[in-house]
Amino acid sequence: MEFAPYSARKEWSRILFLVAILAIIVLGITALTMYVLYSAAIEADGNRLFDIAQSEARLIEAIVRHEEQHLDEHPDHRGHFMDIIKDAHAQYEGFGETGEFTLARLEGDQITFLLSHRHSDLDTPEPVPMDSELAEPMRRALQGESGIAIALDYRGVMVLAAYEPVDPPNLGVVAKVDLAEIRAPYFQAMRLALAPAIAAILLGAWLFSRVTRPIMRHAGETQQQFQTLIETMQDGLAVQDDAGILRYVNDQFSRMLARGFEDLVGQPIAGFMTEKSQSKYREQMRLRRQGVSAGYELTFLRSDGMTVNTLVSPQPIFDTRNRYRGSFGVITDITHLKEIERQLRHEKELAQRYLDIAGVMIVVLDSRGRVELMNRRGLEILGYTSDRELLGKYWFEIAIPEDVRAAVCAEFDRLISGTAKSAEYFENAILTRDGSKRVIAWRNTTLRDNEGNIVGTLSSGEDITEQRQAEEDRIAIEMHLRQGQKLESIGTLASGVAHEINNPLTGMINYAQLIHDRTQMDTLRDYARGIIDEGNRVAKIVSSLLSFSRQESERHSPAHISDILDTTLSLVGSILRKDQIQLTVDIQPDLPMLKCRSQQIEQVLINLLTNARDALNERYPEYHGDKILTIRVKCIDREDREWIRVIVEDHGAGIPPDIIERIFDPFFSTKSREKGTGLGLSISYGLVRDHHGQLLVESEPNAYTRFTMDLPVENGWSLEP
Repeated sequence: MEFAPYSARKEWSRILFLVAILAIIVLGITALTMYVLYSAAIEADGNRLFDIAQSEARLIEAIVRHEEQHLDEHPDHRGHFMDIIKDAHAQYEGFGETGEFTLARLEGDQITFLLSHRHSDLDTPEPVPMDSELAEPMRRALQGESGIAIALDYRGVMVLAAYEPVDPPNLGVVAKVDLAEIRAPYFQAMRLALAPAIAAILLGAWLFSRVTRPIMRHAGETQQQFQTLIETMQDGLAVQDDAGILRYVNDQFSRMLARGFEDLVGQPIAGFMTEKSQSKYREQMRLRRQGVSAGYELTFLRSDGMTVNTLVSPQPIFDTRNRYRGSFGVITDITHLKEIERQLRHEKELAQRYLDIAGVMIVVLDSRGRVELMNRRGLEILGYTSDRELLGKYWFEIAIPEDVRAAVCAEFDRLISGTAKSAEYFENAILTRDGSKRVIAWRNTTLRDNEGNIVGTLSSGEDITEQRQAEEDRIAIEMHLRQGQKLESIGTLASGVAHEINNPLTGMINYAQLIHDRTQMDTLRDYARGIIDEGNRVAKIVSSLLSFSRQESERHSPAHISDILDTTLSLVGSILRKDQIQLTVDIQPDLPMLKCRSQQIEQVLINLLTNARDALNERYPEYHGDKILTIRVKCIDREDREWIRVIVEDHGAGIPPDIIERIFDPFFSTKSREKGTGLGLSISYGLVRDHHGQLLVESEPNAYTRFTMDLPVENGWSLEP
């Protein structure tokens, strides 16, 4: 993987080299084709000549055998077969232009040819010495060999010859043709083939140069521009092979490291890094081989010992077989940016310290309402340990209760739109991490960019939860005191009214009793009895009213729960009947007596019955068949002790699930301020708990509400006040 400047001469040299290779390939293929054809022709002609030589040898042997069988044995007739062969040979013109058939025998150390040669006018050819380099095929035949050979004939011309011995009479037969005659057509064909091939190569090279010249020029210009861009770019560029050896660097990278081109190329790039960066570099190289490339920071060492902080943007290089071959990377000097970042971090830390020592909550939101900054006081109020848990989160979803979210978002929109006044006061509840609420008093302002556009908000908030709670407690206490004063006034009034009523009521009952005792008229006696009964009922109500209005401490005393319930109903029964509420009372007989303060239990029952009445009236303002209030009293066993259970159940509006856990909290009420103070159930819960009992609630909206009061029969109290 080498990189060098672009050169037009080198490009043309490459083209000419490619053309030369093409010419060599064409010529080689042509020559190889001709050689294969020529070899095939040699083999075919050799086999043909061999067949001729064998046929001639077998024919001569047949003639010799014929003479031996049919001619007499006179010596004068022994060479007669040669006359026949010579006569036949005289009529034989040979084959081709140079092909001929020769017959010879060995006489001493001379090869004597018995037939005239086609290439000579002599009837009797000259003998050839047996050890001569000439007539090689005939010499092999006379030595008893049989085969095909390319060798010199009796003229010293290279021929393709087939030779065969004739036995008897110890002759040699050779059928041959000049090698030049066999080669001639192939040489001619090669000349004919090479001429157009060379012409085509030259034409193709010319056309190729004509077509590729503008492409080459454009490619060269593009490469030159690309190379100029690389050399003049503000960032460094480094190319390394698969072993991490630098193969190319541009001038900017050389200047960045204060090293020459020759000092860098051929060296491992890791050698110019700090030890910490080398570790990071090795990890990145492992990922790079897997095709993963992402920017990362490295610190290089300059030749003067200084360090250079850089941002490397790498790209792996793979060949066509998807093998990792190296990588190149754009290296940006971020030393100056790192220094600015360090200064900004220092300033931010100082600012954060200032914010953290502030006694108020400071929150910065972007234009979309996402948290960008939170000081330590804010984290403490919200219950978080680190701002990383809040940064980037949508503030109104994680910190603003749903019931006030719309109003707070509207105020934020006013700030972002620029319609709200800077430092305008705003107060709202926030949600802490554990789901509790805190009340914050805010001073808000907007943040703007260099062009004056609003990009966020800055808010400082003071936690006024305790202050607001103290105010609410003070108001509630004042209301409770006023309510107590009202109750005290009502008690005083009830006591006075009761005493005023008792005197005439006693006289009325007594006079009615006198009438009843002295009259003999049944009708009048019935009227008198009615007056007495109603008077006693009024007297009982007055007695209950006096008992309820007493403010002095009540002694612990045994009491029947049924008596306590009767007293309670005598006070609220008429109200229930007036509201057309059907009252059902189910009391188990023979219940044990309780150790209790009867007045306090009456107060609990009155509160439960009053709440049931309000719930039924809320759901059914008029008469309805389901406008029912049920009271059930029974004895149960719990923890090996006897308990009295009183259940007050209504079919009224019910209690929503999200507030049922809070109904026993002081000052919590679902009613308006005109109808309740939120103290009734809280006081009732405390009174039952003082009796070592339990007050529980179950409810389903628009179905029912069921209060269960469990009181131990034996609670450990003495009968002393």
